[in-house]
Amino acid sequence: MAAEPEAGEWFLRYFAPEELDRLEQFPVRIPTGHEFGLLGLLGAWHTHVRRLREDLDLSDTDPSACGVHDLVTALVLRDFVDRGIATLGTEHTASVDAALADADERFRRLTEEDGTERLALAEPEVEGRVAENWWWRRIPLSGPARRELDRVALREQEGRSGGR
Repeated sequence: MAAEPEAGEWFLRYFAPEELDRLEQFPVRIPTGHEFGLLGLLGAWHTHVRRLREDLDLSDTDPSACGVHDLVTALVLRDFVDRGIATLGTEHTASVDAALADADERFRRLTEEDGTERLALAEPEVEGRVAENWWWRRIPLSGPARRELDRVALREQEGRSGGR
């Protein structure tokens, strides 16, 4: 597979320079009260999806491997992107939609539906989010985060069956 571009190069596929400046200045307030530019949040989502792809073949002992907490961070970022896009109003453009659709499609190809809610088992605080948005119901096809989720699900299953 060809390497995916860094966020800066990826942005240039979708946005003219003046649109980049405008989106970076467009504030998105997150629950902590901090504000980030929509462009930065979109770039962070792209970078996390890119990283997920890179992790698919990593071993669990690789020091650069991302785990479940990193996956949750990526999904929270996707929530923030969604929040920002919802507030764009007249600033909303086809370019924003196209860039997000690209990153989302790559995420879908690298993940699958989590039919047993392994993510909620591993990170109980995300349990309510599973019903909110489609990205909370997807887990990586492989890689360290997936194996971590599988181990949590196995422990849960063994606990229910009394360890038999």
